[in-house]
Amino acid sequence: MRILIVDDEPIILGGLVKVIGGAAPVGAEIREAGDAFEALQIMKEYMPDVTVTDLHMPEKNGFEMMEEAKENGLCERFIILTGHDDFEYARRALRYGVVDYLLKPVDKEEVARLLSQVNRNLPSLDSTDCPPHAKRILAYTRLNYMNDLSLDHLAELMNLHPNYISSLFKKVTGDTFVNYLNTTRIKEAQKLLSLHRDLPIVEIGRRVGYENKHYFNKVFKKYTGSTPGAYREDH
Repeated sequence: MRILIVDDEPIILGGLVKVIGGAAPVGAEIREAGDAFEALQIMKEYMPDVTVTDLHMPEKNGFEMMEEAKENGLCERFIILTGHDDFEYARRALRYGVVDYLLKPVDKEEVARLLSQVNRNLPSLDSTDCPPHAKRILAYTRLNYMNDLSLDHLAELMNLHPNYISSLFKKVTGDTFVNYLNTTRIKEAQKLLSLHRDLPIVEIGRRVGYENKHYFNKVFKKYTGSTPGAYREDH
């Protein structure tokens, strides 16, 4: 189980990490963020199962962070923390997949109960309800296509078997993981070739995940029928 804790006050954040760490299920991993921007960046790599977050943060508040996280498939479940005992906050929070609404200071037993509830409801490897896994995997791939991705990397990150991810990918997208990844990269390369005409082709290849220029040319031609240079001239 992966838990992300977000609060803009360092002392409170440290206290939350201590309390939640003591209340979390055995084997849980915990990360922390000092604001919504940092939290969203961590989510892209960490893909938490649940985010425990303050609502009142500067520049981007908890509601805005949850909305962006949901839209991008970065996290599906949230436990919100606030010092305001206000029904309107709780009602608004229900839109974002909030598990519950807790007032500061948090109660360790209540946190333990909520995290246990979340953990029980996480989809298992044997579950036929595949969308939660699929959404996380697809979101991570879309956000990190330019990095060195593989089934083994995704399997380690998601705590799933590579064969399971491969079959799930095929079931949900109708495509293999490698083909989906290459298609995503080439589409992004096409955008860069059209929008940034002075950017060297080798640099475009690097930006979308191909360090080797010749391999980039080969894959690009396979998926588009032309080389990157020819595509740029025609578009």
